[in-house]
Amino acid sequence: MAFKGAIFILALAALSPVLYDSFVRLSIIFNNAPGKLVKLNNLKSFEVKFEDSVRSCEDALLVESKGLAILSCDPGRELYNTVMGIFLPGPVPGAEIFGYFYDDTSAPDSESFKRFEIQGYEPGADFHTLGMAYDEETSTLFIVNHRKDGPTIEAFKLDLTAFTAEHFRTIRHPLLHAPNAIALINGHELLVTNDHHFISEKFHSLSLLETYLGIPLGTVVHVDISSLLEDPTSDVKANVLARVPFANGITFLNETTLAVASTTKPGVYFYTFTKPEPNSTAPPTLTYKSLVRLPYYIDNIRVSQDGALYAAGHPHPPSLDKFGATRHKCNSPGVAAADPSTQEECQITNAPSWITKWTEDKGVEHLYVGTDFPTSCTAAFDSQRKVGVVAGLYGKGIMVWRE
Repeated sequence: MAFKGAIFILALAALSPVLYDSFVRLSIIFNNAPGKLVKLNNLKSFEVKFEDSVRSCEDALLVESKGLAILSCDPGRELYNTVMGIFLPGPVPGAEIFGYFYDDTSAPDSESFKRFEIQGYEPGADFHTLGMAYDEETSTLFIVNHRKDGPTIEAFKLDLTAFTAEHFRTIRHPLLHAPNAIALINGHELLVTNDHHFISEKFHSLSLLETYLGIPLGTVVHVDISSLLEDPTSDVKANVLARVPFANGITFLNETTLAVASTTKPGVYFYTFTKPEPNSTAPPTLTYKSLVRLPYYIDNIRVSQDGALYAAGHPHPPSLDKFGATRHKCNSPGVAAADPSTQEECQITNAPSWITKWTEDKGVEHLYVGTDFPTSCTAAFDSQRKVGVVAGLYGKGIMVWRE
């Protein structure tokens, strides 16, 4: 009996963290349900801009030296979303890259908001964007692409005057099977998150289980493209550095600390980043430091120049699922002539947003919770100009706040 009791206690101890995390995930869904979610606005001022120009912008990054936000926007996400498991028949429009000069508030939209002309991209290949990273020293934009023939990371040379994006490399590797977000070590080394092990298109039920059970099968992968930059036919080197439940956004907090968003923990993992010894061929290492939990399903993270981390995400995943599943109807040119039930559904369906700031000194500070701008997935802040930009996974336009 004593032995059986000991086994029971050990089993319970082993399961306790899993059961607790499951309770947290379910509590978030329950507490943030429509009608229960407590809205909040600690932003000095905000507005939603460019609603008629772009939608479904999954990521935003700031080139603060230029006062420029770069956006990856994919209206095709309404029909084809590999992460959320939306695969509708018919032609799917491709993604585009946009820039927004947020510094001059008096400039007309035609001057402040521009589309990058993509040049040299593989003819006939589709383009469905997720996370981005920009190396200002080499003017290189790395962007995740969930192509139908297999996921890649595409590399473009940006001309921020002519607004052109010249494609020059496609990065592939078996360990990049579900890439989501990118952080740069330098111009030839990347850290990339894979959000799932089981991808929805091939293993839909297992992918859902991986998501809602919070199984740590997502990965952080070190990618070395040194050889590929010299020769486009060369191989890419890659190594798994960490495993995280639904690994999503990723960014460096400083030179030695890496932050990784876990959508279904939910929270932000912090790791000590250690470079290999000089002349070593080994990859860098990640050593777990701490976890900051958040009361919503976190998506992407960005760090401002003053060291603050900004997170955005989804308070109520079922609302996000419903909102995403209806966008192909609600954004259709024929929605005005649709039956009354469809029109009503499009009017009342919404998915709230949550934006948070975290610093070591003050900890978690919630900035915004609401539905003025739906499906927030990235919040980036220019700490010198006091301007923030929010991208929405299925939102129209972008949200801009000023302090």
